[in-house]
Amino acid sequence: MRTSWPMVAAAVLAAAACARVEMPQEADGGTAGPPRIADLQPPPGEIAADAQFHVVFSEAMDEGQLLASTGRSETVVLAPEALVERAAAAIEHSRLSAEERSLLVGARAAISAGAAELDLAPEKPLLPGGYWLLASTRLKDAAGHHLQAAARFHYSVAAARTGPTLVAPPAGSTTAANLARVRVSVPEGGGVVSVVGPSGALASAAATSGVLELQLCPAWAGSGCAALRAGQTYSLALDGKPVAGATFVASQCPRLDPPRAEVRVRPRDTSILADVRLDWPARVALQVGTCPGPFCGVDEGFASCAPDPCTPPAEAGCAVSLRVDGLLKSTPYALQLLVEDDEGHLVRAPGEQVMTTGALPRLAISEVMASPPLPVPRSDGEYVEILNAGTTAADLSRAALEGIDGIARAVAPDATGPVVLLPGARALAVGASFDASRYSLPAGVPVLRASTQRLLGRGLSNDSPPLIALLASDADGGMAEVDRYPGAEPRCAAGQSIEAGRSGTWMCGTDGGSPGRPP
Repeated sequence: MRTSWPMVAAAVLAAAACARVEMPQEADGGTAGPPRIADLQPPPGEIAADAQFHVVFSEAMDEGQLLASTGRSETVVLAPEALVERAAAAIEHSRLSAEERSLLVGARAAISAGAAELDLAPEKPLLPGGYWLLASTRLKDAAGHHLQAAARFHYSVAAARTGPTLVAPPAGSTTAANLARVRVSVPEGGGVVSVVGPSGALASAAATSGVLELQLCPAWAGSGCAALRAGQTYSLALDGKPVAGATFVASQCPRLDPPRAEVRVRPRDTSILADVRLDWPARVALQVGTCPGPFCGVDEGFASCAPDPCTPPAEAGCAVSLRVDGLLKSTPYALQLLVEDDEGHLVRAPGEQVMTTGALPRLAISEVMASPPLPVPRSDGEYVEILNAGTTAADLSRAALEGIDGIARAVAPDATGPVVLLPGARALAVGASFDASRYSLPAGVPVLRASTQRLLGRGLSNDSPPLIALLASDADGGMAEVDRYPGAEPRCAAGQSIEAGRSGTWMCGTDGGSPGRPP
């Protein structure tokens, strides 16, 4: 008894690792049965996005049925899983319409071996998902015998894996000749990540999700590491395959000095912030409290940049900001900074005492209009919107804005009494030349004019808005930063404001802004 084609297809799907399709037995009397697919590469199962397909028939086939005038096949096709039923019905017609052809994966077809073989090459890499390779019963061999049953073979393309990236040294940079450690960010775990040079792998580790530190030299080597060769290029590899773009070059010069740091500590009521600038890339840790002890708060980050190892930097160009929360108000804390670079240097800054402030109002910078809409002069429409994000009223007569010049300028310098901002309410901090008629402001929105014609003295640059810090005072009169716009980003079109988003992000707002209103 001849094996039916559905049974063969089931066997293939159940054993996708097999390279060949099971061949049916000859009919009684020795006469060959209907033509069939005798081999299929790759076998059904998971395939790469750039896979191509090779179909072998048991007999030479009718070329007119295999290949259409478009250069594609309309009888042996590849269809996305979601469209397979419609595609299978379509290829049973004598001719496909334009709409039916759109159901198929675009693929070039080529006949070989006397029309006994067909190559199918998708014109674009396959997107992640499921696919079916279909063969129509319209196919027939030279003797006019049709395929006994339509054939279906299932394939799947896995989602492209996101590879590791260089954190330090940055991709494309030149690093110190005595680099002892490479920092790698791995978004998806699995496999082995390596640092590879001309002579092979220098260091390898299991690719676990997160930031990995690959040691090129033992920890005790200090700044005397000599794993790299000057002028040579090194790269990341995942499971032995190079990661595109993840390369760096070893300099002729080592880095023998530890990083130099400039630190600005900014106490708040329940947190302490530290802005750190270094002349060399390094990991920085902020420790608040006694460790180990009843309270030990730590935050750390990496100050990333790529100075020339052979040219001492003129200024500290590597920056990172750290923050430790959960502190008590009006309480002294011990603070220490630790700096560790990847060339073997570790610096512990002298400890100091820092006092948190009293309770501070929960004021926030919610919108910055640095490039107002027409008419000119545009500077007359600049504003900074202040939101009371707390649950109690705040007094804006005790608030100030501070720019990159470090001068704190009161937002309401002419106030003779409290300027009360209720919870959820908004106010505008503006220059003395601000023209309120340019906007349709909600009734009751305070417009607080500075002592200078323009905000922060010089106004807000259209192309690169400056850093703006919002200061407020506690009950004892001590001023502290309560919020800030970091400056420069994002770059928005003329007439659009910059809005505060969630989780500290900033985004372009609507044309004309939304002064005094939620975005």
